[in-house]
Amino acid sequence: MNKNFKSRSALLFSIALLSLASCAKNDAVEPTASIDSSALSNSTETVLATTAATPSGFALGVNCHMGDAPYLATSPAKQMQLLKNMKMSWYRINVQTTSDGSASSSQLLEALQAAGTTAGVNLLPMLYLRTLNFGDTESTSYQKGKTLGGNFAAKYGKYFTYYNLGNDLELKLLYSGKTGASSSDYKPAEFKITAAYLKGMDDGIKAKDPGAQTMITAGWLHYGFLKMCESYGVKFNIVSYNWYADMETAAANSTNKIPDITVKLASLFPNKPIWFTECNFRYKLTNSISTNETDQNAFATKFIAKCKNNPQVKVLIFYELFDEPYKNGQEGFYGLLKWQTAYSTWTNKIVANTLMN
Repeated sequence: MNKNFKSRSALLFSIALLSLASCAKNDAVEPTASIDSSALSNSTETVLATTAATPSGFALGVNCHMGDAPYLATSPAKQMQLLKNMKMSWYRINVQTTSDGSASSSQLLEALQAAGTTAGVNLLPMLYLRTLNFGDTESTSYQKGKTLGGNFAAKYGKYFTYYNLGNDLELKLLYSGKTGASSSDYKPAEFKITAAYLKGMDDGIKAKDPGAQTMITAGWLHYGFLKMCESYGVKFNIVSYNWYADMETAAANSTNKIPDITVKLASLFPNKPIWFTECNFRYKLTNSISTNETDQNAFATKFIAKCKNNPQVKVLIFYELFDEPYKNGQEGFYGLLKWQTAYSTWTNKIVANTLMN
């Protein structure tokens, strides 16, 4: 971001737990696409830039795998126009770094940042913990995190105020069959190494970019991980959460009885803003495409309303802009836009039309 933008049954429960494994997204890249520097004028959708303001105190966004084929084939400017057309102002991007803190795809990052600045779209970098090693001591892990975070902020802090420190980190720390709601659900040794790294990352970023706002992500009922990070001393500013449609029903009917995850998170973290950094409907492969699109739109509409009703929820970011058909199963269908011809012509899904209107 630019500096000027200041169980109802055991079966239900186990199904929900199994479904969460897909939260660990596969960032596969189809290598046949090349970067398109044009405006990609042959899109099947007429894309018009809009300056419509987001609702007061609440904003929408979408995820991007910036090194994947659909995004390489679509110019940064066109991507930003698509976001603005859906009245979105946030673009969450996955960032791998080299040892000196440089983004592995620095040219793509800078091109997206430039296009975002022009369009009034803010970028949220999700930084991978690429040097995290469970064999390290806590002290070593802290230093590695501080180096990665500090080096990245030193190079790119002029662009960002908000930083997302990793994604789905808690999944590798959970004991099998546990919900993640309690600290006893996590492997203590691995947690301490991860928390030390995150503490170092947070400290490193803020040493180089005073005023930076950091967030740590969890999903499902794994808020116990975030409470543990707080207790460890990680001074993250924002609760980042991943939430999908199947979790809504499962959480409401589980022994935890959570009908509204926004209310639950607000009660656990009363002094932190809440951002949903991944949100969508998981396509059911036995359903028709039209049924899935209708269900996706219904979930998105209801969840937006739920978020707007909770003033502590500041941003909702969908997963993701384009379908990624080279991925297996549900992974290929998370887009708000679908391809007619890969990767040159697309059309809106129902949810995209709803967001535009």
